[in-house]
Parts: sequence; structure tokens; C-alpha cells
Amino acid sequence: MKRAILILACLAASGCAARAPDIPVAYDPSQPVVAVAQLLAEAEAAQNDPKRLGVALAALDSMGARAAPDTVDPVPVWRSKARMPRTQPFRGRVLGPAYKAGMIDPGKSVRLPQLFDGGRAARVAVATPVLTGLDFTVLDREAKPVCPPGKARNRQCTWTPLFSGRFEIVLSNPSSNAAGYYLVID
Repeated sequence: MKRAILILACLAASGCAARAPDIPVAYDPSQPVVAVAQLLAEAEAAQNDPKRLGVALAALDSMGARAAPDTVDPVPVWRSKARMPRTQPFRGRVLGPAYKAGMIDPGKSVRLPQLFDGGRAARVAVATPVLTGLDFTVLDREAKPVCPPGKARNRQCTWTPLFSGRFEIVLSNPSSNAAGYYLVID
């Protein structure tokens, strides 16, 4: 992760708008959950390009993200299609963020309860592989938003709960087409 952060920080400092050839997604190093969500969307978009898919998966590996329990993980199937880079990825955090891939039918919502520790920063990010914007919010136990609700193509909600407790992540699809998403929780 340090290598990816260093490269991406250099890109940000230079004001370069184009992506570096070996890094599939430019992101703010202080926002790792956004990076994981964007890398998942990038990997889905790279299904017909084994080299690009391999680079995206190597970057995802370097972030240390794993599929959340009881969820279908698309990464093993993608890995079978990918041509992985020759260099070993730099391993990041031991636990890393968890991610979930999903699909929401038109006009439907997904509500995902999640426990967060009090006094520790909580981060939730969502990315979609296509232009469809989902409605995205995180609600506290009193059903009040902890971050302003908004459209999500690449979006993050960050807060520090005062007490440990259950929160609810809500994704809604107001469009007339089914929409895939990648949700990252840290």
C-alpha cells in the first residue's frame, strides 16, 4: 500500500490528469475505502483486458481488502481471467476494509445493517461500474443520516461514532435499469 500511496501522491502533486500505466485508479491516499471501491469497479470494467484486469487486482491486493462474510466474491472469477503483473503486490493492513458486490433492480433499495466501534473513524464507500448513480446514505440507530444523502457513482461517507452500535447503509436505485455496485466498509 505504501508503494501505491507514494506513486499516487506523486501523480497528485504533479497535477497529472491521466492515469499512470501501472496504477489503474488515482485516488486520495487518505481515502482508502474509495480506492477499493474504485478498483472493484475498474476490475469489472476490465473483463476483456487481462493485463488491465491483473493490474487492478494487484492494486486491490495491495490494499488488503477482502470480501465481507456471507457475500458472493467476484474476485476469484476475475483472477482466473487476469494476467497478473510479475511483481508481488505490497501488502497493506492486516485486516483491511471489507467489500461487497451487489446488484439493485430498478426502483429497489438495499438496506445493510453494520456495527461500528465508538471512537474510531468509520468509512463507507460505494462505486458503480457504469454511469448509473445510486442514492446512498448511512443512518444511525435513530434513522438520522450521519452523512448528507446523495447520489453515488464514487462516493464516501466518513464519521466517528460516539458509541459502538448498529448503523444502516442504504442504497437505492432510482433509475429504470438494474445497477451493480461495490460497497466498501472500514
